[in-house]
Parts: sequence; C-alpha cells; structure tokens
Amino acid sequence: MIIDSHCHIFTERIVSNTTPKAAMLRELKLNTSGALERLRPESLQDSLERNGIEKCMLLPTASPEKVVTENDKFIKITSRFSRLFTLATLHPIMPGLVNEIQRMFDSGITGFKFSSFSQRFDLLSPESCAMLTQISRIGNSRSIRPIVVFDTFMRADIYYGAKSEHLSTPSKLSKVARRYQGIDLICAHMGGLLGDFNEIRDALNPLDNLYLDTSNATHTLAEHQFVELSQIHGASHVLFGTDWPWFLHEQELTKIVSLMGKAGFTAIEQAKVLGENARRLFGL
Repeated sequence: MIIDSHCHIFTERIVSNTTPKAAMLRELKLNTSGALERLRPESLQDSLERNGIEKCMLLPTASPEKVVTENDKFIKITSRFSRLFTLATLHPIMPGLVNEIQRMFDSGITGFKFSSFSQRFDLLSPESCAMLTQISRIGNSRSIRPIVVFDTFMRADIYYGAKSEHLSTPSKLSKVARRYQGIDLICAHMGGLLGDFNEIRDALNPLDNLYLDTSNATHTLAEHQFVELSQIHGASHVLFGTDWPWFLHEQELTKIVSLMGKAGFTAIEQAKVLGENARRLFGL
C-alpha cells in the first residue's frame, strides 16, 4: 500500500500569490505549471489512481475565525472521493477550541495540521502549549493517540514576512515531541524546509513519537543530506509525501524509491516509508 501523507487542495489565491515569488520558486523548485488544474479534487484522485497510490492525506490550515468552516470544507471534499482523507486544523486562540477538538475526534479525524508561520503563532507560547495539552488529554480520554503535523518552512520570514518566532524550528519541534509524548509529531519536509542541515540533524534527535515526511525535501536537500536524515531516524519514522499540487506523484515516487535504496533500506523498510507508517499512524 502506498499513501501520500502530505497533499494540499489550496485556494486559487494561494497559487496566484505564490507564482510571482520567483526567487522562492527557484529555491523550492516548485512546479507551478498546471498547479491551478491540480487544485481540483478530481485531479488528485485521478493521479492517485494512475500511480497506484491507495490514499492521500490532505492538510488544511486556517486563521482562528475560519477553523470550523475549513474543517467542514475538507470533510465534505473527502466524503466525495474514496482515496482522499483529511486531517483537521486548529488555532491556539480560536473560540471553542475544546469543542472543535472533540468534534473532530468524534468525526473520526485523529490529527491536526498547523502552519505556525502563516497562522501566526509561536509553537511554544502558553496558548499553543495549552492547545497541545488539550489535544493529548481529549485524545487519551477517547483512547485515541493524536497526530500533529507542523510545516517547517524556515525562510517564511523572508518570503512571507512571517515573524521569526512563528517559525517551527527543529529545536522547537524537538521540545514539543519531548513534552507531549502522548502525541505523534510529524515534521514536514524532513524537518526543516530550506533550513540549515546541521541544525536539522543535530536538533531533531530520533524519538519514538517523532516522524519526518519527505514532501519537497528531495528538491531542497542534497542527496547525501536526505539519505543521512533517513538513516538517522530510520525507515519506521519517515513517511512518503509529495506536497501536491507542487509536485507530481510519478516523479516523486521515483525519487524517493531511489533515495531509499541509497539509504540502504530493505524492501520491507521501503514499504514502511511508502505507506505502512502512514497507515498505522492515521489508522487508514
């Protein structure tokens, strides 16, 4: 089973706002050609079918006042497409935080996606810590082991004017994983998109509840860096992800399989990265 653990169905506005940032596009190697067409859920479902990918996980985020609407939107999308699943999102200062955590767990969604730089919050603020505590507490009360996914765009302060304290740095992510061992933490983009490799390697130490996803990382890390991070964390703690609609399944699968071979992963270990880890974490 192959599962894409990192997909997006953005608004057209996000794609339109991204396309003019030429320097960022070059650094991230984003494939904007045809991206607007790929925003359609039908396009994503079709790509999954054509490339033998059983399921994908959508990762919404929203400002405090739009969280509930955004969650409902993605629940509706995934109800119409058999291969599309979704996490929910939250915000530390949203109204009705506890109710929304409960509502998502009760609806069968067991995890939440955050983009702290665009949602404008500090991962280690008192409000964020209270939110993560509630996620862990409510999950435990329902015999659910929650998942949280954090974006890790380390140059968002340059390209989007984000505050530096709103970046989800490797050291902050490591602290969260250690504090909240009842939550499984997935660090997108192998832990630090366009970040300093030494910081990613040294700050994000392997932990039982810490995972990396591969989205965009094959384009922004040197091959030996990607291989080293994969070996440090091990095949049981790496998840295949594409960052759709910016990258295509066929090309990303080819890249990841090649790099897993160079990391020395066996066929069984490669199967974990490509889907088994995600199936277990997301309960698919």
